[in-house]
Amino acid sequence: MANEIEDGGGPETEHHTAASGELSPVSGLDHLHYVERDAVGLITIDRPAVHNAISLATMAELDRVLNWLEVNSRVGAVVLTGAGDRIFVSGGDLKDFAQLETHEAAAAMSRRMQSLMARLEMLPIPVIGAINGDCLGGGCELALAADMRLVSDGSHFGFKQVALGITPAWGGRRRLVRLIGRAKALMLLLSGELLDAHEAERIGLADKVVPRGRALAAAIELAQQLAANPPLAVRAIKRAVNYDSATSDAESIAFEADLFAETWISSDHQEALAARRERRPPKFKGS
Repeated sequence: MANEIEDGGGPETEHHTAASGELSPVSGLDHLHYVERDAVGLITIDRPAVHNAISLATMAELDRVLNWLEVNSRVGAVVLTGAGDRIFVSGGDLKDFAQLETHEAAAAMSRRMQSLMARLEMLPIPVIGAINGDCLGGGCELALAADMRLVSDGSHFGFKQVALGITPAWGGRRRLVRLIGRAKALMLLLSGELLDAHEAERIGLADKVVPRGRALAAAIELAQQLAANPPLAVRAIKRAVNYDSATSDAESIAFEADLFAETWISSDHQEALAARRERRPPKFKGS
């Protein structure tokens, strides 16, 4: 959760922004922005003075955005990024975290961010990380909570916690081991080595490298593509993939059969077949 650079609730009211068709449904955010447009939600960590570092107040705002996404939002996909084009997220805000002076306070912060990352990962819709610049310490842990990562060429990944005499705290260790394997994960965690975008793609930490400055646009394009698919099927597929990591093969097979049957008899499936026969664009209702 560390930042390599040291300086580093309730019902919401819908607000339209200046951009046509863009909605800002969560008001009063200072550390991040959240907007919705064309069935895609966009979360931007926006703290340029501290290289988009995550503070306790940032966590509280992310909690509010996740509440909206879990309960009220109708978007079909979410993009997560950092402001600017040099840093995605530099980690935890060490100046802010200086107030964590006891074991209990430090553990509580860790548990809080672990919970937020789990909620982000378990959203019923795809979450795409637009890694627009260097991704350090806790920034790597945040990126790993996304379902997939599109990375700007020239970006770097580095688990810098070890250099500060601490461990990852936000659930990224377990996700990293699952993603790239135990040995490679240990190598990165114990060395703090910086990986460039192409090496990150080679080992599976990044899913696609795009030209410098194109990560956000590419992520939004992918999100729009995914959001255009039948909502019931998209949610069922993500639910099944999430289910696999926590269950036995036998349970997963039974669960998959139930999900398939649910989508097979859905109106969206019938609409997809009808649109195919009639050679017209489908009109999905999510049922």
